[in-house]
Amino acid sequence: MVKLSQSEVDRQLKLVMDWVRGQIDKQDVPRSVDVVDYAKRELGFVHLTNGQITQALRLVPNYVMTSLQKRQNKRTDRNRPMIVNSIGELHADVGFFSVRSDHETKEKYRAGFVVAKDTLSRFIFVSILHFNRKAPEMVRTFKDIFGQFQTQYPGHRVQSLAFDRERSIMSNLFQDFLKEENVIFTAFHNTSSKSKMAESAIKLIRTAVERMRLGKEKRWWMLIQPAVASLNSKPISIRKKFLTMKEGGGGGYYTPRNISFENSAHFLKQLQKADSSFYFSQFDIDPRWVTFKFKVDDFVRPKLLATSSQVLGAKRSEVTLEDEIFVVDKCLPYVSRRNTVEKAYVCIGLSSNRKETFQEDEIALTPSPIQNE
Repeated sequence: MVKLSQSEVDRQLKLVMDWVRGQIDKQDVPRSVDVVDYAKRELGFVHLTNGQITQALRLVPNYVMTSLQKRQNKRTDRNRPMIVNSIGELHADVGFFSVRSDHETKEKYRAGFVVAKDTLSRFIFVSILHFNRKAPEMVRTFKDIFGQFQTQYPGHRVQSLAFDRERSIMSNLFQDFLKEENVIFTAFHNTSSKSKMAESAIKLIRTAVERMRLGKEKRWWMLIQPAVASLNSKPISIRKKFLTMKEGGGGGYYTPRNISFENSAHFLKQLQKADSSFYFSQFDIDPRWVTFKFKVDDFVRPKLLATSSQVLGAKRSEVTLEDEIFVVDKCLPYVSRRNTVEKAYVCIGLSSNRKETFQEDEIALTPSPIQNE
């Protein structure tokens, strides 16, 4: 590899950062992977290292406070990939922006916003909540999101929706609305992995909006749609690889915006080629070849530390397990994102009778409630 002089490195980095600032002025916020790709593929700066580019990017004012620079937790990638074969499977969640003293959020928009992300295409839909998160407002918001889906994919409808067990979402009014729309509903609960797709979209949106706020416009509710449009136009990166479209489809990289029902099968093949776990996780593993920590009919409780981000900030340090007791109904081995065999447990709540799936480190053995009676 050719080693550049410091003056040449500085010159090339200046050209790259000038492009970044120009894109932000257009309300199109590049990710670090986009900046690296532009520098090497478009400008031909192949001798710049990724580290030099990202280090310079972190010094751009729009990126200083939002770049990933904190100490990292241990990444295990032990979750099972979300496998779907068609567009229309949405993961959704509610997001918020932090209170700012320099620009107060209007009362109308303080309830937050709903984000729905298509599992296959990664396309993000967003709608701002008005005044509250009650059932009628949720119905209005999802009518808007379903309308956006039909605009993006003419002639097609949403097939399923996954969401947290919020009271308004579980209400009869909202569930009847989903039945009228012929949308299958899946509720999240007691998990640290199932809702990550929607939560990651919220994080991306908040980061993009925060970077746009250094411009003239400060109001997040005016910036959120341009931010989402920018994210939907970015190439999809799987394990730091861009997925290439077939030549007959125009070439270039797959983005959430250019994935359609017509090219989704080819996109899925490219996805499996970039990350083999998306292919191998489709197959079942014989449980007889796996050693499980828990067995069928064991009584377990979910660990509080393994639940979703709703517990953050709550003072529960003296309690580490949920109150409800579950019984293990089935032991399921699966292939994880890191291509290892991991263990999951299908459990049934004794008091609620709801069925949940936990990873092995999300539950703990508990005494039988029958013995305590």
